[in-house]
Amino acid sequence: MSEKSLDLIWTKMATELEEVCRKTGVMGYSIRDLKTGRKAGFREDVLFPTASTIKIPILLGVAIRVHRGDLDWSQRVVVEDKDKVGGSGVLGHFTYKADIAIRDVAGLMISLSDNTATNICIDLATMDFVNETMKSLGLENTMLRRKMMDIEAARRGDENVSTPGELATLVAKIQERDGVSEGVAEDVLSILSLPKTGPFTLGLPQDVKRANKPGGLGNLSVDAGIIYPTPDRPFALAVCGSFLPGRPEEATAEVVRRAFDYMTILARCTELGRS
Repeated sequence: MSEKSLDLIWTKMATELEEVCRKTGVMGYSIRDLKTGRKAGFREDVLFPTASTIKIPILLGVAIRVHRGDLDWSQRVVVEDKDKVGGSGVLGHFTYKADIAIRDVAGLMISLSDNTATNICIDLATMDFVNETMKSLGLENTMLRRKMMDIEAARRGDENVSTPGELATLVAKIQERDGVSEGVAEDVLSILSLPKTGPFTLGLPQDVKRANKPGGLGNLSVDAGIIYPTPDRPFALAVCGSFLPGRPEEATAEVVRRAFDYMTILARCTELGRS
């Protein structure tokens, strides 16, 4: 029996992405074709700090509580000085109290990676509920262990963590409504589709639809989400890198760029490789 072209192109993609990951720092990736179920990865089980990519589980926790009736997207939150923290975002710089709907707080958390908005969302969802939700989805290594800008917790080693494999599984479950209800998935993907910067932005053509959340800290770059080369051929991708020199997001963006190129060809071609 002859080798199949489809098997060869997947092997070629996996080899190339692994080579990129081996070039610098410690990098891993996980990719899943959500139409065919095929997948590839490298260092999928390595534990990485998530930086702001942990905001995907937080968002999911808030959305579940909204759809259970514990919260409402239109419910107002008053942001006071005691709520404000530094780092990325805008709420921490507001002069006066802000009165904002929960849906917009969640949007600021994802689009601008607003740390004040994130801590409000953690309070709304609760840290325990976010972690219980991850475990219910079979994600034992994805853990929210501290709020944003909690330097003392970070020094104690209470880092927010996950693996490339679990981050890809998480976004795939949301896209495929696997353990996640239709309404929750729609809301989460809508908010994750808001414009933002990061490796997906650097590595993808501007007009390509994506639903993702990047994260970055010193010498660290992470991004995870769903990419839609064509409307009916989404794929899940998570890329994590640590110990990265220079501009860390450039290294992870290269994995995103090459993965997208391969997945676009696969979306357009038959199993024998013609379009």
